[in-house]
Amino acid sequence: MRGRGFALIITFVFMTALAVMTMAIVSMVSSNTRSAGFQLDDAKALYLAQAGVDNILSDVRAGRPVAAVPAPIPLGDGTVEYVAVTRVSDTLTIDVRGKMPLDLPATGKEIKARLVAVYTDDGSGKFLACSSWKESYEQ
Repeated sequence: MRGRGFALIITFVFMTALAVMTMAIVSMVSSNTRSAGFQLDDAKALYLAQAGVDNILSDVRAGRPVAAVPAPIPLGDGTVEYVAVTRVSDTLTIDVRGKMPLDLPATGKEIKARLVAVYTDDGSGKFLACSSWKESYEQ
């Protein structure tokens, strides 16, 4: 009779330990999944900001006039917002924001990009060569 009671206690301890390990594994997997979602939103916001910079640069290289600050452009899951685009003599400054919306599974991210390019042109305003280029990104 005593052996059966002892087996019940051992079984209960074993099942409790198994339940604790299962909860720890589920918690770790959930945390890693959330972290991967945040990293994905960071990468998407960065690529959106870079796409905005590339869009303005293609206009400059083609000699098209640069719009002052175009409206936000939906692109993929997020938007590209132009904060400021200035062109003073031979210096082009582009401030862009790549944004992932807050209603996505992760928490919505925003990456700001700034590009300052000093270039030469043939007098028509068309981008010929770049003598200085600086990009910076921040969250």
